[in-house]
This record gives sequence, C-alpha cells and structure tokens, in this order.
Amino acid sequence: MLSRLNLAGARIVLTGASSGIGHALALRLAEQGARLVLASRNQERLAALAEAISAKGGSAIVVPTDVADPAQRTRLIEQALAELGGIDILINNAGVGAIGFFEDADEGRLRRIMEVNFFGATELTRLALPHLRHGRDPMIVNVASVLGRRAIPTSVEYCASKFAMVGWSEGLRAELARHGVHVLVVCPGGVETEFDVHMIERRTQPTWRDRRRMSPDRCAQLIVGAMRRRKNEVVITTTAKLVVWLNRLSPRLLDWVLARYAREPAAGAGH
Repeated sequence: MLSRLNLAGARIVLTGASSGIGHALALRLAEQGARLVLASRNQERLAALAEAISAKGGSAIVVPTDVADPAQRTRLIEQALAELGGIDILINNAGVGAIGFFEDADEGRLRRIMEVNFFGATELTRLALPHLRHGRDPMIVNVASVLGRRAIPTSVEYCASKFAMVGWSEGLRAELARHGVHVLVVCPGGVETEFDVHMIERRTQPTWRDRRRMSPDRCAQLIVGAMRRRKNEVVITTTAKLVVWLNRLSPRLLDWVLARYAREPAAGAGH
C-alpha cells in the first residue's frame, strides 16, 4: 500500500486559480506547505490570493495566463521553472461553459470551450511533462466534471470537452505509469462557484441544477485528500455520485428524465 503523498514543499502549477474551486484549492494546498504558481486571466484576483497565502506564511507567485493561448502556456511553464526550479504537480482546473441548444449556437462557441477546457489542458501538460518526469512524486490533476461521465442537454459542448478530458486522463495515466507520473481526474457535481457568471453565453435556462451545492472549500478538501491518496478518480457531491450510478444502472431512464427537462429557449435570452 502506497504511503500518503506529502504535499509539503511540492511545486505546483494551478490554473483557474482566481475563483471557485481553484481559489479554494490554492488555499488548501498552501496549508499543506505546497509552493504554488497561480494562473488565470484575472491578475488582480490572483494577486489578492497570493497575498493572502503569503500572509499565512505560504508561498505563491502569480502568472496571469489564458490557457488557450500557446505563447501564454509556454510563459507559464517557463516562469514556474524559473521560480521553483521544477514542477511536481500540474493541476488543470481552468474552464469555461455555455448554456443553450447546440443547433442555436455557432462554431465559435464549441471551439472556445474546447480550446480552454481540453486543448488548454492537454497542451499545457505536454509542455510540463518533461519536467514532471523529474519531479518528486509527480502528478497531473485534471478537474473535469460529472458531466464528463453523463452528458445533459443545453450544455453539450461543455459536456463534450469534459468527456474528452476524462478519456484523455484515463489513457494518459496508463502511458505515464512507467515514468512514475500519476494522473487523477476529478469529477465535481454542483459546487457553489462563479462559473455561471462567466459563461461564454446563455441562450436558455439550465437544464439541470443541483440545488444542494457544495462549498468550494469542501470540494478542495476532497480533492487534496484524493491527491494524497493517489486516487485515479474522484466524483464529488452526492448528486454527482447518484447521476453516475443511475447512468450505469439505467441510462435509458436517465435519458427520459433529461429529455423532459430540456426547455425551449427563454424569451429574450442572449449572449
């Protein structure tokens, strides 16, 4: 049985760190003694987070980054190496979404979601891998979604990006085992974040909403626990676990339920 991962001194690159799960995860990892490189597009929020971590005796530097931009991905890895001397853990947490029927959207919506949620993560990982292989207890943490295990209407592009992340993570885990690099995929359900506020567009009402949402801090606590135990996958929230279970047991029933909740576009709904 493997001993629990010691995160003290771990050199961690965390994307999507300015709010929600990423923000809470940064604070939790700092409490464990990790050395953090914080990335997102919101420099002001990153700076406030880094200051809060430093005030508690932690270590964090800020690298404003749009993970969909190849040049910015390269800069993020280069600055992490310059500041930390290496990388032990990469956490791909940045993500965007949209609400609306697929047929009502243009190609740009799908491409933007895939560029951020999937290609941003895969290509940042490609840059980090040569350095992770030389890290201490190296690990890649991919924050996907329960919607990467069961898709729902009005969010199909987001679901597709998370299905892609889950499949890529599973295959990558097997590829990297020989190098000692572990891959954890995280599938949260409803978590109380600002994700809805930052949608690319909203053309209708959400098909499915978990009314009993988990706090970001509790979600982050569970992710850190899964990291320390070197789990392959963790599904977070009771509702998310129920959806995964029901989809395995009776996918046609879940199809019927979700079809009933697929609503027509709300009047006046737009970008």
